[in-house]
Amino acid sequence: MNAEELYKLILDTYPDIGEAAICDLHKPCAKSKRCAGTSRRRYIDFDKVETEFDRGNPSRQSVDAVAGAGEKFCFIEIKGWKDFLQWNTPDDESIDSQAQYDLKGKFEVSKDICMGIAKDGTLFEKIPEVFVLVTDIDVNEEGLESFFFNMMALASTATEWETKCNIALKKQLDEQITTVPKYYVDCKHLASKLIEIAR
Repeated sequence: MNAEELYKLILDTYPDIGEAAICDLHKPCAKSKRCAGTSRRRYIDFDKVETEFDRGNPSRQSVDAVAGAGEKFCFIEIKGWKDFLQWNTPDDESIDSQAQYDLKGKFEVSKDICMGIAKDGTLFEKIPEVFVLVTDIDVNEEGLESFFFNMMALASTATEWETKCNIALKKQLDEQITTVPKYYVDCKHLASKLIEIAR
């Protein structure tokens, strides 16, 4: 089985779930349609897959979506900051606290569900997987890198809250996802990032 076949198997196993745009999978965007995403790329709502797969058993935390990218199978987690920044007075402590997500646990549960659907415990020995963390604020990779190495300067000025949010979340990604390629991207560039990953 390859990544494309796994994606199709999940769709065939749960045909009522279907596919959705990334904006529809991010709850704040789905409610307000604020960014009016125009991507034609579709994803499987993996939270719904988990609900169906674990029906009758305790619910588990899974990634938000899955997608194929060439030979690679992508596990996608969406973490928003816009609502947090709009409705809270941010500071270093609150941002660090907000960034505390169990990315590793969600990744492992999601892999386990895929192996269960495929009835193959060695599935990911054959299919290369990647983890993609998606956010709703702009991710400037060059800026993020330079700010990461100048954290003390940022902490002293503390005016770039979005950059602080990106640093905190990227740190979680780097610390928790250590066994597969990982990417941090904003939702507007997710489709193009998957094209890049597929190459």
